Amino acid sequence: MSRPPASLPPARQRLLDAAARVFARDGLTGATTRAIAREAGVNEVTLFRLFKTKEALLDAVVGQNFGAAAPRPAPVPPRPTADLRADLLAHARSYEKLLGDNLPLIRAMIGEIHHHGDHERQVFKAIFRPLREALIGRLESAVAAGQVPAPVNPVVLADLFNGMIFTGVLRRASPHVKQEYPTTRYRIAAVDLLLRGAVGAVALP
Repeated sequence: MSRPPASLPPARQRLLDAAARVFARDGLTGATTRAIAREAGVNEVTLFRLFKTKEALLDAVVGQNFGAAAPRPAPVPPRPTADLRADLLAHARSYEKLLGDNLPLIRAMIGEIHHHGDHERQVFKAIFRPLREALIGRLESAVAAGQVPAPVNPVVLADLFNGMIFTGVLRRASPHVKQEYPTTRYRIAAVDLLLRGAVGAVALP
């Protein structure tokens, strides 16, 4: 006897998974409930019965992927060592992986997130804040230990460094951009630029 086909996930979960894909593909504004329902293999009536509105569906998608009950574990910052340069490289690798794992939804929200303040806070808390706080703490320790001799602001340095890594990940993910150098070279250049810039920097407010 042939085995019966595996049962499909419940309609609610199929809609959540489909919405994440469609939001990532079409953007928050461009995604339609019709396209999401079609992607999930259900009709729009089911979507509206379960979620009422597209905004409520987006709330649920963000909550599932970035909320407190998200199935994925919170990012674990690299353990600091006595080698600042090695620690910055480790941070960059962790940040690149975290961005890559979440890039489709992050890219969908770029440019539109100002319309979704609650979503921005959830995404920031889940993705960016743990590693950012760890990096600020490591740079504060470096300043206190004299590893970064200039009287720089560790928060500014952390945001500058994360910005370089974030931009590099976005650029490499674009299918329309020619990759002119390997990821490793970019990462090393970002670390060296930060360290050399910090040494020669003036005090920042």
